[in-house]
Amino acid sequence: MECSKLNKVTIRDVARRADVSVATVSHVINDTHYVSPKLRKQVLDAIEALNYRPNRLAQALNNRTIPLLALIVPDISNPYWSHVARAIQDITDRHDYSVIVCSTDGLLEREVRFLRSLMGWISGLILHPYHVTHEQVSRFMGKSIPVVIIGDFVAVEEPPSHWDWVGGNNQGGAQAAVEHLLALGHRRIAFIQGPVDTPTGIKRLAGFRRAFEVAGLPVCEELLVYGDYTQEGGRQAMSTLLNLPEPPTAVFCANDYSAFGALETAQRHGYQIPQDLSIVGFDDIDEAALVTPPLTTIRQSPRELGAISATKLIERLQGRTDPVRIPIDFSLVIRESTARPRSGEPATVRPIFEKKEERIR
Repeated sequence: MECSKLNKVTIRDVARRADVSVATVSHVINDTHYVSPKLRKQVLDAIEALNYRPNRLAQALNNRTIPLLALIVPDISNPYWSHVARAIQDITDRHDYSVIVCSTDGLLEREVRFLRSLMGWISGLILHPYHVTHEQVSRFMGKSIPVVIIGDFVAVEEPPSHWDWVGGNNQGGAQAAVEHLLALGHRRIAFIQGPVDTPTGIKRLAGFRRAFEVAGLPVCEELLVYGDYTQEGGRQAMSTLLNLPEPPTAVFCANDYSAFGALETAQRHGYQIPQDLSIVGFDDIDEAALVTPPLTTIRQSPRELGAISATKLIERLQGRTDPVRIPIDFSLVIRESTARPRSGEPATVRPIFEKKEERIR
């Protein structure tokens, strides 16, 4: 990136193109005063058209005093994202970059606010999009700020070709988890799912359904319940399932956190795991091996995701221009939370995915 090119466009150029005052442009950039939606759009369109970046970024890059990157994730209190952030920091530290971590709680308004606040302050971004679109990210980051996407945008979107992408196989992992339960002989399999309006939620639900489709079996819709990726959500969802006239014999949870809550609730209701009920999670965070019984889950390494994302961003900052797309592999980690149903026999289910299996006892 050449800072001299960034300096050619000034805030006055933006104001002139947007047909507003310099003060109005400043208010939009810094979010310091109300600006009507119409004028705000004029300013943002002008910023994008001119590829304007506030002078503070040009000064920082010229002086090389504060090399600053940003990471935007849904929930940094979730151990999965903590591991991602730690791996990113381990890489960026070696190259003397600092990282701002922004936790959005899965709220679009926070995603947009962080993007607006970071505009002009950072030299690179790693983002897990929850609700934000690539158009919104492009509007604030422009073409001069390298962006690495971890995960996916909403189903119908693909990130721009000049960005990098690192992500897992959410649909394939979910399908592998359910195929494991089907192969054990389970048929009444519940799904404690995450938000179905997010890319991860959409794809894990698709994987759940695909496993039944491949096996030629129907999905029992009453066994699809919402768990919001939290332990409390897992507890509430499992209570709902256990109060059904015919409870499930197995439960697939959209992440390990919700699986922990589900496991706790089932045990509190007198269920023996896995003799009475099998439970599978997703992510294989460290705690998955420590609960009782240890959790069968899908492993997609957050550390690998973080390390590769940071490495690709550093490469961009060092001059690489060709975009990369890197999938993170998954494996089924079989521990002690799954078994055959009491009255069931193992079924023959041919998985569409060739999955790795790790049996840990």
